[in-house]
Amino acid sequence: MVDPMPMPMHIRRSDAELYHALLLTIERSGEEQLKSEGTFIREQLELHASYVNACAKIEAFADEARKSGAHSARLRFPIRPTQKTRESIENGMHRSFYRFLQDLQGAVVAQHGGAIDDCVTRVEPFLSRMANALTLESCRVLDGGASMREARLVCTSYAEKLRLETMHAECHSLGELYCACDVLINCLRRFSREQARIAKDPATCMRAFLKTAERTGLRKQALRMRRDRQVRQAIGKHVDWLNDLGRTFDNGRMERVYDLLVLTHVELTQALRWQQRRITWLKASNAANCAWCGVSLSTGMEGVLLHAPAHMRVFSSEERVRLILDKSDAPFAHYLSTVAVANVVIELLHRRWLQPHQIDSAYANRVMAHDFCKYETAAQRILEDTVAPWAERVKQHFSK
Repeated sequence: MVDPMPMPMHIRRSDAELYHALLLTIERSGEEQLKSEGTFIREQLELHASYVNACAKIEAFADEARKSGAHSARLRFPIRPTQKTRESIENGMHRSFYRFLQDLQGAVVAQHGGAIDDCVTRVEPFLSRMANALTLESCRVLDGGASMREARLVCTSYAEKLRLETMHAECHSLGELYCACDVLINCLRRFSREQARIAKDPATCMRAFLKTAERTGLRKQALRMRRDRQVRQAIGKHVDWLNDLGRTFDNGRMERVYDLLVLTHVELTQALRWQQRRITWLKASNAANCAWCGVSLSTGMEGVLLHAPAHMRVFSSEERVRLILDKSDAPFAHYLSTVAVANVVIELLHRRWLQPHQIDSAYANRVMAHDFCKYETAAQRILEDTVAPWAERVKQHFSK
């Protein structure tokens, strides 16, 4: 009767009996060299058995996943992934998280219609650091170094830290904007005091007035004001002369600047003072205040559909997750796309829709199938390249 051999890596029963008999013979009457080879072969057979056992665990894992039919699985494998596979998993998860965060930031900007107030925020480094944290904690779960709860709490804490750093950097920039508004307000006050004198010879006196204003740093501060979306709207009528400060203006244009200031200098002063109040309020607000974000999550029909990271395939939610504008706009809103990204990630983690221990079942099977092939090949090579040639040589030795 021929012994069945389901896979090339398995040892036939007849071959296993032969190897056992040869090892016993060597142990009883073999030379020292043969005994040394026998010890090595025992080690190789033990290694072979561990490889076959690993393949069996992987097969059982795949069968269980197939029977369950679930789209997602826990980020725990029946065996520890090989080193290269482990590195591949980490790199793949980082790319997946980073692309997810990029798409999320793009959705935030799209929902605001591009009306985002980022001035000093460096978006790409922010997204990279967030992706690093999510990847690191997922890998800690994979390696058994952290529970799912610990990983979720660490990711939430790090997202809050990045959000606070972003807000502090923006508040520092807003402080500079406050000073820039002060310079223009002082210039407008001086214009109000000297308006009657300038009216006698608008072209000449206005040119001298703007030269004095330039010495106070108005031109530099005007450039800073143009970087802020809301202040840029407030000074929209005055951008022309603020950029040039009369350097290339002829008498006619200089007179038109005078006429514009006569009509609007009070209005502009009030607008700039309001902007300063906005800055003061923002600097005193909390990083979690909706004034910095302007979006929220929804499971309704409105908004932009959010897709889970590729290695997860779906969120742990029974409904589709969407990003919508937050209708409760704060009067002093200053929307930062990175703060919105951090808030969305925090909310996804809090609701357990984004879980560091979650992975797509199909992806998990592909990972394990890759390692299955490695173990299968290694087990087969032990039999074909080491054990079988040894058995043939020992048989010939004892048959002489």
